[in-house]
Amino acid sequence: MELDMDPLILTDSVRYTHLFSVALGIGASFLADSLVLTNLTRPVEQSLLDRLHHYHRLVWLALIAMWISGAAMVYIRTGFVLENFSPKLYSKLAVVSMLTLNALLIGRFAMPVVRRNLGRTLLDMPMRRKLPFAWIAAVSSTSWLIALAMGESKVLAASGWSVFVYLVPLAYLGSLLIASLVTVSLHLRGAGMSTIAAAE
Repeated sequence: MELDMDPLILTDSVRYTHLFSVALGIGASFLADSLVLTNLTRPVEQSLLDRLHHYHRLVWLALIAMWISGAAMVYIRTGFVLENFSPKLYSKLAVVSMLTLNALLIGRFAMPVVRRNLGRTLLDMPMRRKLPFAWIAAVSSTSWLIALAMGESKVLAASGWSVFVYLVPLAYLGSLLIASLVTVSLHLRGAGMSTIAAAE
């Protein structure tokens, strides 16, 4: 017996899956970031590492679901014909690729850095490790927010290349600049506190 599915139901199901995966990724990513921020001044414990690994696995699950559901949506809307690809679609592919690369960096760089600081605070890290750590977090947060905006904004859906060529790079540059300034500020503040403590 053949089952006929309404194309609109199929499209909505794929779109819902895609949006849910974005929501899952954003939630896991921001929970991980907030966990790190609230533990900056505390010695790193194994429990912190375990929770970060759990959130990282959720992010990967979300990314896999995003790629699969996203590919299905692209096929439904374009048939994989490049002439049917919009500037928004190309930008979404770039942002999700950035998220995937960033997730790899988190697993290969950020998590080992946290692990090496067991028993010490993350603020004790040298600047050469703090800055890349902060940049990875900034790229992650910015990418998830851009992905959410592209999925829901009707203005972006109707925008041409001129909007995306400037909007996406500026969003990343702005977040990297803010992350750098905050990291340098915290580093200098920590160095100042250490100097005062040593003098006393």
